[in-house]
Amino acid sequence: MSWLQKLLPPKIKRDAGGPKKVVPEGLWSKCESCEAVLYRTDLEKNLFVCPKCSHHNRISARERLDYTLDLEGRYEIGAEVVAVDSLKFKDSRRYAERLEEARKETEEEDALVVMQG
Repeated sequence: MSWLQKLLPPKIKRDAGGPKKVVPEGLWSKCESCEAVLYRTDLEKNLFVCPKCSHHNRISARERLDYTLDLEGRYEIGAEVVAVDSLKFKDSRRYAERLEEARKETEEEDALVVMQG
């Protein structure tokens, strides 16, 4: 053993046979501005504003309405209206395909959510 290795602290040995700790998905978030790693529940309590740099992180329209309106007495306006391709628009892909993809991605029927409450 060299004199340099004697000066360095011993490495922490991990038990190779022990179970590996699993961290659930979505527990931590990264700020889009300062790239600080933030605990998701703390970020939600702060209404998705970074406590380090005050950057307003992106949230969905429905989440914003949940923070803005009370749960009692609110209702969605125009939820029964469904977007259709009445012009049969086609670009590189059909408009109906784009609508379906956006519905799957956002889990919303339309790009606009209107509520009263």
